[in-house]
Amino acid sequence: MTRAPLIAAACLALLLPGGAYAQGPDNFPTKPVKLLVGYPPGGASDTISRLIGQELSKLNNQSFVIENRPGVGGMIAMGLVAKAPPDGYTLGLAVSGTLTTGPHLQANKLYDALNDFEPIGMVAKAPMVLLASPASGYDSVEAVIRDARKKPGQLMFASGAQAFELALQLFKSKADIDITTVSYQGGAPASIDVMSGRAQLMVDTIGAQHENIKAGKLKALAVLDSTRSPIAPDVPTMIEAGVKGYEALGWTALVAPRGTPPAVVQKLSAQLQQVLKMPQVKQKLDALGFEPWPGTPQFMQKTVVAEYAKWGDVVRTSGMSPK
Repeated sequence: MTRAPLIAAACLALLLPGGAYAQGPDNFPTKPVKLLVGYPPGGASDTISRLIGQELSKLNNQSFVIENRPGVGGMIAMGLVAKAPPDGYTLGLAVSGTLTTGPHLQANKLYDALNDFEPIGMVAKAPMVLLASPASGYDSVEAVIRDARKKPGQLMFASGAQAFELALQLFKSKADIDITTVSYQGGAPASIDVMSGRAQLMVDTIGAQHENIKAGKLKALAVLDSTRSPIAPDVPTMIEAGVKGYEALGWTALVAPRGTPPAVVQKLSAQLQQVLKMPQVKQKLDALGFEPWPGTPQFMQKTVVAEYAKWGDVVRTSGMSPK
């Protein structure tokens, strides 16, 4: 091949999808961007995705269209993102359950959580909290541990999601106690049995149960994050409550398919961090019980790798088996 055809071929490659000019930061996006969400409309993840998508649409003068693809704990949508063309026009709202906990509990994995995605950045933290039934009389984590050791296997934990059960398994391991798990189809039915006293304990996000906590229907014993939550500043962390080394954090993040051009990833990451600093966005996230958690793709990747390994160990030591 002569020099002229070689130059022509190189120029053509740059103009094709995935080429540097076709997907450079200056002209991206030139058409609507799909943002896949693994949960039905109306829930917290859906609301957050629409909030972020709305602001990204304004910044880019281009639509960010929310597409709900619920199923398998949010993992159906993530599988679709993993298989999408890596051109920046299909993104996914990931949650901690779809990247760091859920994959360990799936026999047939829909994607490789560590290698199938380009991290764009964290969106928000969803602090979880250990809750007790008022009928139990528990007013502290210490009281739960003391009673669990007196009556191994007799305390009942209402689990509304795999992530919440894993948080319990970590608690059991750190505190060296035995508590029995009863599974429910979500946090709402689990909370009904805890409020009524049929089960003593549960874990949920603070936002989901904030009204029940304020009304005295549930007793907040400890926040599972390493720092206290501004939503419930009087509630100690598990570490402050005496469970050394304990941290269980829920979060949401933005991802793209692996191979998405770095310039596109960096542009979206910078815009996402800009969005999360907007007062109106923070206000709406606060109302949902979330805390803005901006960070670089590198910070997100480091977090995912560490959390994936941590929860894999919890699954193995707890005896929980993939389904």
